[in-house]
Amino acid sequence: MFNQDAWTSDHETWEEPEEESKAIGDVLLSELGTLPLLRFVTLFAFGVAFFVFPVPQGSTLTVPFDIVVGGIERQFAGAVLWLSWLMVVVAAVLTTLAELHSREVIQVDDQSAELLHLDIWTTSSAFWVLRIAGAFMASGFLFGIGPAWFLAPEISNVVWGTLVLSIVIIIPLGSIFVNLLVDCGALEFVGTLARPVMKPLFGLPGRAALDGAASWAGSFAIGFYVTRKLFDRGGYNKREVFIICSCFGTGSIGTIGVFASAFEMLEIFPVVLFAYLLAIVAVGVISIRLPPLSHIPEEYVAEPTVEPNLHGSLGDFLRLAVREAVAESEGMSTPRSAWKGFIDGLQLTATIVGTVVSVGTTVLLLYHNTSVFQTVSTPLEPVIVLFGIPNAETVASALVIGFADMYVAALTAVTLQPAAQFFVLLVVSGQILFLSASGPMMMDMFEDVPVRFRDIVAIFSVRTLVLIPVCAFLTHSVAFLGLL
Repeated sequence: MFNQDAWTSDHETWEEPEEESKAIGDVLLSELGTLPLLRFVTLFAFGVAFFVFPVPQGSTLTVPFDIVVGGIERQFAGAVLWLSWLMVVVAAVLTTLAELHSREVIQVDDQSAELLHLDIWTTSSAFWVLRIAGAFMASGFLFGIGPAWFLAPEISNVVWGTLVLSIVIIIPLGSIFVNLLVDCGALEFVGTLARPVMKPLFGLPGRAALDGAASWAGSFAIGFYVTRKLFDRGGYNKREVFIICSCFGTGSIGTIGVFASAFEMLEIFPVVLFAYLLAIVAVGVISIRLPPLSHIPEEYVAEPTVEPNLHGSLGDFLRLAVREAVAESEGMSTPRSAWKGFIDGLQLTATIVGTVVSVGTTVLLLYHNTSVFQTVSTPLEPVIVLFGIPNAETVASALVIGFADMYVAALTAVTLQPAAQFFVLLVVSGQILFLSASGPMMMDMFEDVPVRFRDIVAIFSVRTLVLIPVCAFLTHSVAFLGLL
């Protein structure tokens, strides 16, 4: 997918040079412009408040994100489902056109290819088939055409009435505020403050916090893209690439919102986000010290670019973080940034929703009509029981389904007890590498590392086994506080 630089580990290997530690006070810092500073502070506060600030709604507390999503679902559900169908069909058509063009079956002139963004729609043969299948399935759901087993409520209501409806609202809406946070310098702010902890906890340079924040704020695709660019420039070695993509290419705020909405937990959305963040950090700290991540060679494909080794007080790092953020926000246009975020969110949604429909429907049909997942997940059931999580059989199945698709895995738990739902949400979101998107994308984008299918399976298995006790502890803690 990506053009590689001339540097490869097959030709030459570089060692990272030692960098002398410097005090932050000795580094030339940029001046703070009044307007960029005001823009950063305002947008950062507004964006954070939108996702986590509790506000009363009736007899409960919720967040503005929940209120807006719920209002759109109530008032415009029919229109959103028509938009969803249009996205799935258009994605199937454009993917077909892109694939035929890339295989030189048909010719599309450069101007038309650029206008239609065919490079975005190019994918593997497997995902091409899944998007086409998704178009047929979405048409069946929307128009009520198909056999009874296909239109059964446990299939159609979950995939079409819950999952797709949430995705098509939450991801574009969340992308507006995420893009504002990115452009106002919030990622630089977070990344700079994270420098003192990234190396001792995860063996990563401080800049890796930006990749993780990009995944968490936007999508794992954004995080992968940032990682690829820095890898090509010598910013990361191969082991660091594996760690970043498999430990920090997490489910985004929008994804967690989809799951929380399906489980009717948006009123405790800040608690869900905080617990998820704790789970990701804990499993990252543990899994990087276990095989296979601990055995990946520390080789570069370009001459290493060493991150400045800075030291200073918390106040020094805070001042540096603000300056880095303000420098990033120079020249930003708030309306243009919001619009770009919305368009990017629609585009991202269109590329994944057809696959979600086809994979989700297939997995649910197998789940409700066969014993495949129950059989494979049987060894996990006593483990789930041991940690005191209810509905152990369904929960164990959900964790196995997570390797196929995390959206579908989460939604198999929609009828479970709240504690089981909370546990499943944390685990399947934290498993990260699933076959409907992130796993194949990682193998494709980092084929020169190389990332192989067996690596994806091994990392997924290790993360799942580590996540179970971590997420069980968090679930029981939240339940003890009376929030479940």
